[in-house]
Amino acid sequence: MKYFARDDSAWADFLISKAALILASIILFAALFHLVAGFEDLEAQEQLDSLARDFKNAVDETGARNFQEESQQEFQGEFQESSYCFEENELFRDSPFREDLKIRVSGEYVYLEAEANGKRFSAVRPFAFRVLPFNESVLQENLRIRFGAEGSRRAPIIADYREVEAFLQVLGTKEAVLDPDKNISLNKELIYVKDQEGASAFGYILIYQ
Repeated sequence: MKYFARDDSAWADFLISKAALILASIILFAALFHLVAGFEDLEAQEQLDSLARDFKNAVDETGARNFQEESQQEFQGEFQESSYCFEENELFRDSPFREDLKIRVSGEYVYLEAEANGKRFSAVRPFAFRVLPFNESVLQENLRIRFGAEGSRRAPIIADYREVEAFLQVLGTKEAVLDPDKNISLNKELIYVKDQEGASAFGYILIYQ
């Protein structure tokens, strides 16, 4: 200590070393904090992606199962209705955004948005089958207004097949907001059309609450 007292440059080197050590520690702790926060954000995004993928798979499985039934039943239209509930999903119950999940569905995709750790996250998954975000009554009402028939087996639409398909594609662009705490119905509906080429039917999966 006497040496340090007599040598100002030694004291300066000592203080600089201490300051550098403290600064390095601060930088290290900050880096660790950001690393942990980064992992938490990554985990939250992966959870949301998994939820979106799980719902998409449920819709696609409903479509695939019902399309197989359709070929066996020769367009009888007798399909088993399915349902999905986020509240029953263990991943959703354990997620950090359980109270803040927003679900929007259109004819093309499911979109999830949530907040966790003070940040917003989102996930989008496209459907493999044709989807409409409303129930059978809304579908039939829209078809009656546009084509004068509800499109059922007993009341087929008399119009060009492509015109009906284009009309439904436009309807499918609208988004529906779903409640994650309630059951979501996944129902396959056949639409019957007669045009100059004969009678045909094509199916949509209706998603609604």
